[in-house]
Amino acid sequence: MERNRASAIVALAATFALVACSERLPVAPDGPPDGGARLVVKAATGSYVISFLKETSTGLAPAADAEPLGTYLVLKSEVRDDSGNLAQSGSVKYEYCWFEDDYAPSSRCDSGSGTWRRHMTVRVDPIGSLVGFGSCSTPRTIGFRFPYSGQGSGIANGASQSRDFTWLPLS
Repeated sequence: MERNRASAIVALAATFALVACSERLPVAPDGPPDGGARLVVKAATGSYVISFLKETSTGLAPAADAEPLGTYLVLKSEVRDDSGNLAQSGSVKYEYCWFEDDYAPSSRCDSGSGTWRRHMTVRVDPIGSLVGFGSCSTPRTIGFRFPYSGQGSGIANGASQSRDFTWLPLS
């Protein structure tokens, strides 16, 4: 029995010697030359576009960047990968610009004098996420944007360009 144990130890030691001297370990995953295993998954860049819709008697319709007072504004986000495919997962956080206790144009926030405030965060919808903002009863311009968080979507986190919407006085 002692002899079998000794034979097993010698055989095990010989196996380790062969593995230790080999160029590649037979059970080790491929990794960088320094021996550390790294898994790098690079997210594809994307495009992030915010657009405006307005509520009409027949449903939603594209809105210009300026519409009459009382127009109900709906914000729409589209996130696409490099191939033009819409994001299937992740979230968008709609934000508006705020300066000195009031809504403000995006130039205030883009310059750093104003702050972006969260309006609402929603999960990505494969046809584009929609969020109602509301309407204004006084003429004003408000800046909007959205940051996107991909959360495993394969599309890099990013943000839309800021965009202004203006409620015009009624003529």
